[in-house]
Amino acid sequence: MKSFVKALLLMGVAMPAGADTALVVGTVDAASTTSYGAPRYLGTALTQLDQAGFELISALDADAATLRQLVTRLVTADEQDTLVIALSGRFVSHGGLSWFLGRDAGQQDLGSVSGAGIPVQLLMDIAAASSARSVILLAPENQGIALGAGLQDGLGPLAVPEGVTLATGHPASVARFLRSDLLTPGRPLRDAFAAAPGMTVVALDDPFVPFIPAPVVTPVVPADEQAYWDAMSTLDNVFAYRAYLNRYPAGYYAAQAQARIAALEPPAPQLTPEEAENALGLSREDKRNIQRDLAVLGYYNSGIDGLFGPGTRGGIRQWQQANGLQVTGYLDAAQITRLSDQGDVRREEIRAQDLAYWNQTGQGSDEAGLRAYLGRYPNGQFAQLARQRLDAIEAEQARQADIAFWNQTGRGQDEAGLRAYLGRYPNGEFSQLARQRLNTILAQQEGQAWQLAQARDTIAGYRAYLNDYPNGLHAQQAQQRLAQLQQAAGEPAAWQQAQARDTIPAYRQYLNDYPNGAHAVQAQQRINAIRADNQAWQQAEAADTIPAYRAYLNQYPNGRHASDASNRIDAIRADNQAWQQAEAANTVQAYRQYLNRFPNGRHATEAQQRIDALAPPPSGGIPLNLGQRVAVERALDNLGFNPGAADGTFTAQTYDALRAYQQARGLPVTGVVDAVTAAALLVEGMANN
Repeated sequence: MKSFVKALLLMGVAMPAGADTALVVGTVDAASTTSYGAPRYLGTALTQLDQAGFELISALDADAATLRQLVTRLVTADEQDTLVIALSGRFVSHGGLSWFLGRDAGQQDLGSVSGAGIPVQLLMDIAAASSARSVILLAPENQGIALGAGLQDGLGPLAVPEGVTLATGHPASVARFLRSDLLTPGRPLRDAFAAAPGMTVVALDDPFVPFIPAPVVTPVVPADEQAYWDAMSTLDNVFAYRAYLNRYPAGYYAAQAQARIAALEPPAPQLTPEEAENALGLSREDKRNIQRDLAVLGYYNSGIDGLFGPGTRGGIRQWQQANGLQVTGYLDAAQITRLSDQGDVRREEIRAQDLAYWNQTGQGSDEAGLRAYLGRYPNGQFAQLARQRLDAIEAEQARQADIAFWNQTGRGQDEAGLRAYLGRYPNGEFSQLARQRLNTILAQQEGQAWQLAQARDTIAGYRAYLNDYPNGLHAQQAQQRLAQLQQAAGEPAAWQQAQARDTIPAYRQYLNDYPNGAHAVQAQQRINAIRADNQAWQQAEAADTIPAYRAYLNQYPNGRHASDASNRIDAIRADNQAWQQAEAANTVQAYRQYLNRFPNGRHATEAQQRIDALAPPPSGGIPLNLGQRVAVERALDNLGFNPGAADGTFTAQTYDALRAYQQARGLPVTGVVDAVTAAALLVEGMANN
């Protein structure tokens, strides 16, 4: 390949010497779906290159034919001094071969790709074959186009020839480096790359030599400094160069000394992604800007708070994956720049779409357009104006509806219309007038009702007035006259009747009939007293002890339940005495006598337990295991003979149940499970289990 390139150089017609040469090409495939504008980025560097004295061989969005013409111009230029090649756009590769494609490439495969672009290796060989100092900058951009068989998106492994510097990066990073860091006069190439975020150096030639030479200045170096520098540079070690810098910190050879120290010292340790991000010292506002960029690109949907939690880290990882970057969840300087550029592009797209839709919907000239705009852009650049206009439209619609309903309900001419209007528009345009008219109507109605009550002068008439106007202007007069009429109509007899019954319903009936009667207070007091008596009795019944019943009698010696309390005290005392007698005898017969007298007594359970303990089980019967005994107990229980707990432990209650069963079935009464009883239970009881 090199010999072929050299032959091209020899055959070509050289361009006039003098200017440095820069080949700058940025393309976006016509079929692209995800491009962020490779030509736009590189186009920002053309002016600076021209001002720096470069002869430009450039094209933005070049097709395959134009790319080949540009290569021909590059070969015939025969640059001998300084050569820059910068390509941004779509690259594809196969093994060690890579191609830069034109805007008309579309979908390619390995068999057709050579005609759709130019080989990257060809450009590197052209640079290596010339005597010029050459820098090649490549900015791959995934433009979302499917590839055919044999090809992969992006650059493959690059065999960079000797004498050529080559670096890669995002289109924005390459453009920034091309228009600033690379063109700084006197800056060594190594320092230029070190100051450029987002650039990856693949090969670096003459790292300590400036790419753009500094203006030639005849040095004036004092003799003693020159002598000291000559001595230290001869030693050529870190200590010698530091000694020179200590003596001459601003000396003529200070930059060279620092460069040699950097070259001789071991490289700085590689930072982890998290350490690299921390080293940037991002402020809270910097982090908010990153969150805003992630949000506008659709990778983050939480609060813009400048705090990087799981949501932000997850958004960063999604963005890195979508951009073909190493997925770490942490950002370096180049990625932040790339993210910011993408965010700016997306915001501009949204702003343009927002404006287009605002114009499309009539620029807020009608309600339908305003609602359509706010439905799509609730936070758009015209959202506040749209809401203001929509609020004004809705307010006017509401006002017109208010007026229409006022007219519909009769314009306040009757009570029904006024109530209907105030029910729908309590704060409406006519609400104050409606209330005034309604109050006037109600006052007239109350006056008429009071006149009617006075004319009738009856208990029913005054009660009707008070029911309709409990807080009316004449309520006090109505209550006074009602009390007089009630007194005259039999209130004393009603009170005597309530006292005779002396129940809460009776007193309530009195109060219902005579709420302002002479004995209304006494009736309420009696209701409270009866309720307190009943509550005390309920508490005593719940405790069901002699002290509880005595406490009730002490509080209510003549209470409504005094007789019941005394009876319960006697019953509990008799139960306790009978139990004491049974305990004193401590025989089965004594405990059975207690149970016969008090089957649900306070000590019935303990009496049965004592019987079980004292009564020996009857002898005889067939031997049964635990499961068989449980089956017998369940059979007896199913037949209604209550053998006790069905746990296989035969107690006196179990034997009594067996006797009762045997007697009821006409079997020999043994109290044990003999063969006859077992057969009967098997047939009758267990079959029903």
